[in-house]
Amino acid sequence: MKIGLLGFSLSGRSTLFDALSHGHAREGIATVPLPDPRLEQLARLEHAKKVVPAALEWHDDLPDVLPNQPAMVRAALNHARTMELLVCVVRWFDSPYAPYHAPIDPARDLRFWLDEFILSDLQIIENRLERLMRLFQSHKESAGDRAEAQVLQELHGRLQRGESLRDLHVAPEIEARLRGFGLLTRKPLVVVANLAENLLGSEAEQPEWEPLSALCQQRGVPLIALSASFERDLQQLPPEERVPFLQMVGLTEPRLNTLIQAVYEQLQVQRFYTLVGGDVRAWLLRRGGTALEAAATIHTDMAKGFIRAEVCPADAVIACGGWQAAHRAGKVQVVGRDHPLHEGDVVQIRFNV
Repeated sequence: MKIGLLGFSLSGRSTLFDALSHGHAREGIATVPLPDPRLEQLARLEHAKKVVPAALEWHDDLPDVLPNQPAMVRAALNHARTMELLVCVVRWFDSPYAPYHAPIDPARDLRFWLDEFILSDLQIIENRLERLMRLFQSHKESAGDRAEAQVLQELHGRLQRGESLRDLHVAPEIEARLRGFGLLTRKPLVVVANLAENLLGSEAEQPEWEPLSALCQQRGVPLIALSASFERDLQQLPPEERVPFLQMVGLTEPRLNTLIQAVYEQLQVQRFYTLVGGDVRAWLLRRGGTALEAAATIHTDMAKGFIRAEVCPADAVIACGGWQAAHRAGKVQVVGRDHPLHEGDVVQIRFNV
């Protein structure tokens, strides 16, 4: 799953990317494992020879943007359409290198991006509706084309009224059509306020907090306040030195963890685990996904030849002392293809090739 970092030049976007990637990136792209204590426990119990965590693909390869350069903005938004989720980084620190001369105002910067999302999506929807209208005039449209036009008109109206599109549910066949447009206003969004280090822990007392927080609440997006430079420096320390470094600024844990968890929640996914032949892996599946979808996530052949699945919560496997012990304790459930999985399930797929 691709996560795109979006922000003005020198907003600290790339510093945040360095903290996330630990400096291990290629051409602005880094695959970053999700923290997963359960996976570590399962690996120890199963004496795993290979452990593969679930991961997200973070992108810092979106073009640099200056607010007064429309071509740069369009290029960044076009690239952002290919992402599953966007993280918008807004500057909340003084810098002599800031690319625009204005008071620090993270709410202003966020509003710029939100407005650009709407204007860009309106243009895409209007262009598509024009093509559909020409199709209707030729009487060559399908029922799907008619349904798509109806949904697009509703989306257009919502955007003009300033309403959110993220909570709008449409039929699966229309959702498949909309996915090709990469509408920015339908993508999950997380906002990062990149603070000056000396504001950590007191950001809510600053005058910039109220308008930024209110805007995020109004748009229904999570707001994470952190110092990207502090998080990057923290990641470079040995693990035993990190706690004192956090305590120095009044924190108990890295704010980077809060960001990763917020992204995970906004993606509306869940983990499941497989334990096969000394190979312990975590996978990502859409929230509420079925056993058959889990099989397809692992390998398409498993889905094609699906017979049944054995399922047990990871916490129960850990409490019993391993998969075989959970079997003996009667904790493992045999389920069919339509069985919905839950966060943290351990799954064994039975299939016939």
